[in-house]
Amino acid sequence: MPASFSDRATQALPWPARAANRTGALLRELGLALGDLDPAKMRAAAIVLAGSDDFGDADFEPGLAAVIASAERDARLSLIGRLGIREAIVNALANRLLRVRARREAPQAFAEKLTPPLIVLGLPRSGTTLLHRLLALAPRARPLHYWELRRPLPAPDGDDRLSWARHQQRSFKWLARGLDAKHFSGPDAPEECLFLFDSCFVSATFWIAGPLYGYLDFYLGADQFGPYRSYREYLELFQAQTPGHRLTLKAPVHTAHVPALRAAVPEALLIQLHRDPRPAVASANSLFETLHRVVTDELDCARLGHANLNLFATGIDRLLAARSALPDGAIYDVYYDDLVADPVGTVRGIHEHFGLPFLAEYEAQLGAFVRDNPRHKHGKHSYAAEDFGLTDDAVLARFRAYVERFPRVLRHAPG
Repeated sequence: MPASFSDRATQALPWPARAANRTGALLRELGLALGDLDPAKMRAAAIVLAGSDDFGDADFEPGLAAVIASAERDARLSLIGRLGIREAIVNALANRLLRVRARREAPQAFAEKLTPPLIVLGLPRSGTTLLHRLLALAPRARPLHYWELRRPLPAPDGDDRLSWARHQQRSFKWLARGLDAKHFSGPDAPEECLFLFDSCFVSATFWIAGPLYGYLDFYLGADQFGPYRSYREYLELFQAQTPGHRLTLKAPVHTAHVPALRAAVPEALLIQLHRDPRPAVASANSLFETLHRVVTDELDCARLGHANLNLFATGIDRLLAARSALPDGAIYDVYYDDLVADPVGTVRGIHEHFGLPFLAEYEAQLGAFVRDNPRHKHGKHSYAAEDFGLTDDAVLARFRAYVERFPRVLRHAPG
């Protein structure tokens, strides 16, 4: 029987990690700070990794400053948390250096015409991962895998990106007990394209990585058009690697930024997942709790719950406003209960809507994937609004406009 991950006791870090955090706290009291977030030192580390020192335009500076300030001021990071955030920042800076150099040295790659990419968006925990992985099985589909999303370009001294991702995920899953039951992934599995925004430092990645509340406020107020232009550059690079293939992508973060997405990638074929916001928000909060407990010993679950409720509802409100200006059919709607009840038929409907071929071999692959990946394969995920200082009624009230626009989301569906 698969395990059920709802008990807070399952969230405790392994004892060696707890011991390391205690040691780190003692050293900080003695003035010996490990996990230094000094921007100059992190830039220097990124320059060594990338073999370049040209960061391009300075438009990333406000976001970098916001990440560092929030990490120092309001995230209450443990030693492991500080080391993790530092690695994320250095990695993002190195990715920026590599992208700027590629733009300078191989401009032809950025001129590649995009085959209209399929992009899945919608509420988190609404079936986006399942649908994305089904669409990624299509002939000539080009999903982006975790290892290449985290490091889109290889360093000049060799391409160790896959081995790095294997080590990184193995270490993180050892720390984040129960993660696979909530969101199963792997170093070479299709993953969310939100990581492509990291090098601009306007990215939800930094909020997902830890309770950086100040940074979340910055992110919600930041201009998105510049980061989405950089996002398109990455898509052009990936398209150049596999001409004739269709980039097949997903990220719930796009939900809040459809105008910027459409401005940067007007070719995109957009699919929105819909689900009752009550289980969606509760499930997302449970996932965030697992992620945030890795980096802090002082997690305020009620604060986390209210922050995510505002984040997700703001995204939906922005999408509703954007959709009011779009022609009918510009975004194809898929409902969570339909996807769960008939995954193959749902994918067939998407292909028919966008005029894409749906071959018998693909249908067989879809059926095999569904059989081999039943729900709860990696453990049952249990969650409740009350665990995060919320109630179902409060969540529903915050999503009132969404429910009125898409009343089907309240139809009974599997949890």
